[in-house]
Order: sequence, then C-alpha cells, then structure tokens
Amino acid sequence: MIKIINRAGQGAFLTVVVTIVSYRAEVMPFRLAFMLFIIALLLCTLVVAAGLITLTVGGFRKKPMRGEFMLLIVACAICPSVAFFSVGVDGLRAPMIHDISTDTNDPPAFIFTREDEGYRENSLVYPGADVSGQQLQAYPDIKTLELDMMPRAVYQKALFVASLLGWNISAQDPLILHFEAQATTPLFGFVDDIAVRVKAVGDDSSVIDIRSVSRVGVSDFAANAKRIRLFSVHLKQELANLKQAQQ
Repeated sequence: MIKIINRAGQGAFLTVVVTIVSYRAEVMPFRLAFMLFIIALLLCTLVVAAGLITLTVGGFRKKPMRGEFMLLIVACAICPSVAFFSVGVDGLRAPMIHDISTDTNDPPAFIFTREDEGYRENSLVYPGADVSGQQLQAYPDIKTLELDMMPRAVYQKALFVASLLGWNISAQDPLILHFEAQATTPLFGFVDDIAVRVKAVGDDSSVIDIRSVSRVGVSDFAANAKRIRLFSVHLKQELANLKQAQQ
C-alpha cells in the first residue's frame, strides 16, 4: 500500500511541476497542460487522503513511518492547497465567462492590442448580451466608477495603479485617455488583456471603465473580476490621497 501511495504521489507531484513549467515555457499546449494539471491535483488529493489513513492506522499499530513518506504527503498536500488559494471559493463558483467589463453596454474596445499577439483562444471582440447577463448576475458590484475628479488626473493615477499592480502597459493614448495592458497570473502564467478608458463628465468629474479578458480558457475562475476590484480599490485610495494632498 505504501509503495503504491509513494509512486502515485511522486508521479502526481512531478506532473504538477512539469505541466506548470512546460506551459510557462510554451512547450506544452494549454489544453493538454491544464488537463494534466487537474488530473495531477486530483491524484495528489487522493494520495494525501490515503496517506493520512495509512499514517493513522500505523499510529494505532505503533508502526513507525519513514520521513520520506511523510514528506511526500506534505508535498502532495501543498499542490491542491496552492491551487485552491490561487482560485479561491469565488473562483470555483465563477460562471463560464472570461470577458469582464465595468460597462457591459459599451465596453472599452481594444484599440492597440491585436488578436495575433501571443497565443490566444478567446477573441477580443466583446461577446454580447449572454456574457453580460451572466456577469451582472455573478458580479453585480463590477460597475463604472464615477469619480469627482478631473479626467486627466484620474487617467494619470490609473496608469500609476496599473504599474503598481504589476501590469505591463503595452499602449497608451493620453489624447483619448485610454491605455491597454497585460497581466500575468502567478501560478500558470496565463496572460490576460486589459483596456482602461476615462471619460469626462461635466467640468470636473469623470468616469472610468476597465475591461479584462482572458486569452485562454472558457472560465476565468473569477480572475478578471478580482483584478478589476483590486484596481478599483487602489485607484480610489490613490485619488483620495491626491485630494487630501491638494487641500
């Protein structure tokens, strides 16, 4: 039994590492890497469960277990734990969509980012009412930000926040207050495209819209919604600091 658990655990842990490294190195295609990754995570979970049962039975029988066996159980437990931490409960509940925008009626368009840049399976063209309906139901808080500040100041702070969050700003047009960027997820290194648009409302107010689109995958596991929320929180804080400094 212990030999089976050992071999299964070693294989599962190695598969997790190889799939992540291979995909990030662009050696393994997305669908194959992701499928093997999910299978390996399930196997890691089974190995942990079987290992804990073996350790419990061995404890009752006062049978000592080798340190390598316990280390393997810990290693296999880390894999699904890290994956779950990256996705979270919201990610597991996320709808099967990957294009999120604060304005679903007139989402920011990608002016500079081209669909032939890098590997992608998903289009940059907004999918329409079906996706917007699912988004409004799943993420009702993702809305246009209305700000009591001049558009240019909002635009400059938006650029600053994007850099602060580690986004790669690939293009910007200060004349139309629009910029585009790419964000990379920490685990698999998935690249998502982002468009940010600022518009003037009256003399000294503005609105800002953010759109985040995953290049691969049907579901984004709520990554785009989380990104927009985080950006909005940081932007509001930076603008509040700016207002306080101006007083």
